[in-house]
Amino acid sequence: MRQSYSLDLLAIMFSLGCLPLLFLPHLLSDLQWYFIATILLVLVLVVPVKFRFNLSIIVVFSLSFLWSVAYSKQYLTHISPYIDKTLVVKAKVVNINTHQKAAAISPYYLSFSIFSISGVTLSNDIPISVYWDNPATPQSGQTWQLTLKTKVVHSYLNEGGFDSQRFSIANRRLLSAKLVDAKLLDDESNLRQFIVDLALPYIDLFDYRDILLALAFGDRSQLDESHRMVMMQTGVAHLMAISGMHILVVFTLSCFLVKIVLFFIPKRFIYFFVPIIIGWLSAVFYAWLTGLNPPTLRAILALSIWIYLRYKKNQISAWQKINRIIALLLLFDPLMILSESFWLSCYVVISLIFLFEWLPIPQEIKYKKRWYMVRLLHLQFGLTLLMLPIQFFVFQGVSAVSILTNLIAIPIISLCTFPTILFALIFSLMDCFYVALWCWSIADKSLEWLFSSLNWFNLLWLKVPANFYLLSFLGWLTVVIIRTGVWRRFSITLVVIFMLLITPIFEQSHYRWRLDMLDVGHGLAIVIHDGKSAILYDTGAKWEKSSAVERVIIPFLQWHNLNVQGIIISHQHNDHVGGLDMLQRVYPKAWLMSSSSSFNNDYPCLAGHQFIWNDLTFNVLWPNKLVDYAQNEDACVVQISDGQFSVLLTGDLERNQEYQLVAKYRNQLTSTILQAPHHGSNTSSSYPFLNHVKPVKLLVSTSRYNPWKLPSTKVIKRYQDLQLNSSVTAKTGQISLFFDKQTWQLKTMRGEIKPRWYHDWFGSLPIYE
Repeated sequence: MRQSYSLDLLAIMFSLGCLPLLFLPHLLSDLQWYFIATILLVLVLVVPVKFRFNLSIIVVFSLSFLWSVAYSKQYLTHISPYIDKTLVVKAKVVNINTHQKAAAISPYYLSFSIFSISGVTLSNDIPISVYWDNPATPQSGQTWQLTLKTKVVHSYLNEGGFDSQRFSIANRRLLSAKLVDAKLLDDESNLRQFIVDLALPYIDLFDYRDILLALAFGDRSQLDESHRMVMMQTGVAHLMAISGMHILVVFTLSCFLVKIVLFFIPKRFIYFFVPIIIGWLSAVFYAWLTGLNPPTLRAILALSIWIYLRYKKNQISAWQKINRIIALLLLFDPLMILSESFWLSCYVVISLIFLFEWLPIPQEIKYKKRWYMVRLLHLQFGLTLLMLPIQFFVFQGVSAVSILTNLIAIPIISLCTFPTILFALIFSLMDCFYVALWCWSIADKSLEWLFSSLNWFNLLWLKVPANFYLLSFLGWLTVVIIRTGVWRRFSITLVVIFMLLITPIFEQSHYRWRLDMLDVGHGLAIVIHDGKSAILYDTGAKWEKSSAVERVIIPFLQWHNLNVQGIIISHQHNDHVGGLDMLQRVYPKAWLMSSSSSFNNDYPCLAGHQFIWNDLTFNVLWPNKLVDYAQNEDACVVQISDGQFSVLLTGDLERNQEYQLVAKYRNQLTSTILQAPHHGSNTSSSYPFLNHVKPVKLLVSTSRYNPWKLPSTKVIKRYQDLQLNSSVTAKTGQISLFFDKQTWQLKTMRGEIKPRWYHDWFGSLPIYE
């Protein structure tokens, strides 16, 4: 018992040793790493034997920490030499080709595995995502010679938004590239592509081909946007991403089929572990077929550990099993600790164990068939309640109908759609045309029924502000209270705990007002707010399938629980006005002010106009007249003042208009903060303008790798000549200014709001090459 206890305690300490990777602002330097390792070695040598057990706990935790730091540094060091380079490489295609041959193919990202650079074979292959705009359609397993302009994956960094930088490191997707030239060296595709080619003629016949591709081959690249939104808003998106559930279904189904076959085989040829071994091999084959993505690899590793423990006949609890599996997974890959899917997988299993041990179903209804729905409701309701914390922290929201939709979707997917797809793949390989077509048809029809139900119940996706997050632990607290009965004797303590959970809801802002320049890439979006209501200055860009409003602005507003009362549009270029329509649909009561007569303005943006909002005075300085289509020179220039500090918002104002403002207002332009005109372009930020504004701080909104190389080196030189301090969103991420009565403070996402070692690494890279 002592040995088992010790082993489980050491497994916990190893997992905890990897946990600092989530919070470290910087990775240890080599000197710090060796210093800790030396201290550890000295402790091992000098500590007496009677303290060895306690020492082993410290040693395992420290070794885990050192191992996770060294692993992370080694990975970044391995990638760094290939960033921002033009390389001639030899690489194998990783992606399967699932495009319809008759359809025109738009440029898309294609995964390669580089094994040779400039004729030098690499010791370890390097994964890279290539923007493929070549008419050729690479097949999985083919070898290509590519000329690539590489860059590191970079995206937006804002409060409430998806942290794709953490995602990229956790999933080994740091490098991307633009294709310069491509030459096919070996056109022989692999077995994965062969299987896909056999199945595609069937799949292409059906309306839900995107879901069939996702479940059969793990290819979510062609997922229809409407299907994706319905799945997300109804809380069933996890069923369409290949994970532990799908691996378990493959394993269970294979074991069941093998047992049926063994029923007809003489007893002397039957071995206990034959179904398990064949089931494991089937699960591994399916994981390989779907691309061996990280969640699938984790599921296979966990399944393998479970089989080993069963083979060894270890009499250990479910808690001990999951504890040891987590520790072994992190030993295999410490960067898993950064993966949201890793946390989701572990959290679901832990929640299930907790639910069935702390709130079990009564024995009289546990096994009887007529109580099946009760058991299903117990499982789904309990899991939904316990999943709230991870739902809030990962997705910043929850589906109001997820309990109901999962009750419908889980049986359909796990008992009908997915098993039928597996049989359809088998019969497609066997060239049993009618049987395979029948199986694919059943799978498609089951998805049709499912989405009909989901569309019917797609009522509400609830975005949850950050100050409500502690309340999500009420589910766990409720189960503990019910099981232990502490409410009978400790009711006052429970009331105190509840009050602590709701305290953030009533937290008062520690600032008078706040301004946030959001990191929206090449564009502009500024939020002025007091912690409750907000005015937006510009709405960022709109892209082919999304917009800055959807990906950045709305998540930020909902994270802070802000109500948009007004929108100011500087001018009509896409990078400033692209998300306006979407924003007005979400906040229909917000007033609009712009310098364009073609907009349905509530207030015209004309020089001399002034209004007061929440003790802030908004003075419009430019333009002098409205125009039909507002260009850079017609930018709506607004000076915001609280009587002590002021901010000058300029949009994409050009040099000529800067001169006119200087001539008209002179020292009235003086402002504490200046939003750099035109993203720091050389056509703006003239010396006379900067000299009259005299800003303490300049804020520049631009994207990394922008083709215009903004901010301009000449403009940066002007800032330096005038000793002006500037911050650029491409380096800092979101920039936030907090104003009080006598002071103001600047914080950036990378520097102060959410400093993490991976954010720091991304931020230290050049803005453009």
